[in-house]
Amino acid sequence: VKNKTAALLDAGGIFAFGLSEKTHGADLYASEMTLSPQADGTYLANGSKYYIGNGNCAALVSTFAKMVGSGEYVFFVVDPQAPQYECVKKIDTSGVRQAYVAEYALHDYPITAADILSQGELAWNSSLNTINIGKFELGCASIGICTHCFYEALNHATGRNLYGRFVTDFPHVQRLFTEAYARLTAMKLFALRAADYMRAASDDDRRYLLFNPVVKMKVTGQGEKVVALLHEVIAAKGYEQDTYFEMALRDIGMLPKLEGTEHVNMALIIKFVKNYFFEPIEYPEVIRRSEAGDDGYLFRQKTGGLAGIRFPHYRLAYKNVEGGNAAIFQEQLELFRKLLIAAPPTAEQAKNIDYMLAAGQLFTLVVYAQLILENARIYDTDADLLEQIFAFLVRDFSAFALQMILSYENSPEQESLFQAMIKKPGKDTGSFNRVWSEQVFSLKDQYRMND
Repeated sequence: VKNKTAALLDAGGIFAFGLSEKTHGADLYASEMTLSPQADGTYLANGSKYYIGNGNCAALVSTFAKMVGSGEYVFFVVDPQAPQYECVKKIDTSGVRQAYVAEYALHDYPITAADILSQGELAWNSSLNTINIGKFELGCASIGICTHCFYEALNHATGRNLYGRFVTDFPHVQRLFTEAYARLTAMKLFALRAADYMRAASDDDRRYLLFNPVVKMKVTGQGEKVVALLHEVIAAKGYEQDTYFEMALRDIGMLPKLEGTEHVNMALIIKFVKNYFFEPIEYPEVIRRSEAGDDGYLFRQKTGGLAGIRFPHYRLAYKNVEGGNAAIFQEQLELFRKLLIAAPPTAEQAKNIDYMLAAGQLFTLVVYAQLILENARIYDTDADLLEQIFAFLVRDFSAFALQMILSYENSPEQESLFQAMIKKPGKDTGSFNRVWSEQVFSLKDQYRMND
């Protein structure tokens, strides 16, 4: 199958990944697609898959199923041109309208041993490992959408004069653009660094399994925030159908909802809290990984074993931080760690999924900040820009701490620590002005999409 796939890819073919089902969604345990062994050693596949990109025209569709009788998981490939393959319909979505997301069904589709990609544990692992790649790609899509929106909004605003002043002369517009740029830069720094960890992964270092759901949950969520900030500037212009922005307003909200909701990914993230803060070990430094290479480990590795994944000391990322908003953020994260020691969630709170997911937002910001700092050193990110990035991180951390106070029952000690986490970022007017004038405003008319 691999050789056939390579030839089809070389010929311009595209492919599809048939995993989710209409009734069960992301619940892979409940999959109803079946593969039935036949007397002659072949198999017949029956069932349907739902929300499958390229399901209408893929050269091959890899399909996840259960073996009749044993219940063993299995992956096999099918050809959409075969008569036993039915493309039931195109699923209409509000966003990404140019994409074909299909429901397809197999009706006694004949399968031979050569069509089977994997069985048993390997098939199960393959499904989850492929989802991990998809999670990362959603973050990249969000970054791309935001980048297009940023340039389009900036080009529009810098050329628009209202009441005798250019729109970009208004202080609130400068603030909106600068925050959007800082958040977008942070998205890029985190996602690129997460890719380094993905490519460096091995049986001894699977840290990317924490960073990957953060890309999926946090980067895509930040994408929504960036587009919202830019929309505040261009207002009704963003709804005009001859703009990229009009399409982005629909598409950006889809990405956090795909490959597991925010809550599903947060539930995965919080499993790492104990080892992240309290079980440090030493690792060789992970360098920037931008070279071409075989990243096959991502598909060969086993799943599970999350409790055994360890991390270096979290303070290493802050070893050269002196003052500024990054130092304020470090104070906040130290208070969060103190909370976990002195006033951890009670048994009742730990059973409350809503409470734990909300607290997980604070931990997610800690992880987000770590990789931002690591990659800021690798890419030599401007100090003023980093100050603006940590300004919004301090504000966001404070907002989540306040939510813990306002929305949930806490012990007096817990509430006191959450209150202490609420901090105000430092206001460096010179730093802000330099980022605005030298890094944001200077990008006007630097890029326009083709008509």
